[in-house]
Amino acid sequence: MFFAIDDLENALDTKPDEDFVAIIPANKANHYDIINYYIPKIPLLFMDFHFSKIESFQGFIYGFINIPEILVAERSIICFIYTEEYVIFIDRDEFVAHFFEKMLEVHLDHITSSGTALYYLLDFIMSKDLEKINSLQQNLIQLELNVLNEKKMDQIREITSYRSRTLKLHHYYVQIEGICGDLIDDTQNLLDKETKQLFNILIRKITLYGHESEQIWEYTSQIRDIYQQQLDVHQNIIMKFLTIVTTLFMPLTLIAGWYGMNFEHMPELDWKYGYPLIFVLSCLLVIVMCIVFKRKKWF
Repeated sequence: MFFAIDDLENALDTKPDEDFVAIIPANKANHYDIINYYIPKIPLLFMDFHFSKIESFQGFIYGFINIPEILVAERSIICFIYTEEYVIFIDRDEFVAHFFEKMLEVHLDHITSSGTALYYLLDFIMSKDLEKINSLQQNLIQLELNVLNEKKMDQIREITSYRSRTLKLHHYYVQIEGICGDLIDDTQNLLDKETKQLFNILIRKITLYGHESEQIWEYTSQIRDIYQQQLDVHQNIIMKFLTIVTTLFMPLTLIAGWYGMNFEHMPELDWKYGYPLIFVLSCLLVIVMCIVFKRKKWF
């Protein structure tokens, strides 16, 4: 699918001579001569990277953007080849095609070159990122409250999952910021002045998102520490309970051991009130110790 810059409303099946945007499905890319032209120059053109990168070649720029699943339903990839006259997107799962058509509904009149087409597409894809980051913050706040209220004590997997995903999110913004910086520093002058100014604006947005994502990742560390503290408190309560039970029965153990020696001259063994006396004495000891522990607020 090709879009001429001067007629973006009508998609074309054939490549215009110049100034166009191409969105080519990855599974059919080998059928296009324009893609076959770049395959020898970019050996890793169809490689599935787990990060974002940009490389500058003679006369064109190759970029690969890996969007983490925390921002989209599932991990998505934007692969593009940018030249002064056109930009080609190698689309996987129709992700780029969907967002490009939505973007045209908003920015149709603003796209004047392949550079502005690339900018407005990236900007449109990231337009909801701040809302998603705020939603993520709310989820973490609720998770922290659950930990503090001890609603669940098995949330370490959920916390670890959030830490892993927010770290990927932060790395994503750092890498995107680097890509935009490289586009602005374009040594081949493939981007015009207007496009570089637009990417300067995008960098400021991405820097904000990067700071927010870093704070979220640090917040997950705090939640993990709180969770560990709650576990320690919970374990201390259990140990305190076991210690109190052991202390309560320690005198009874002493009495049982004492009278279990079965020496011949132990008058209580032959006294008919010996057993009731020991029973009452044991109960009194337990009651007195419970009263003492209660006053000391040990339980």
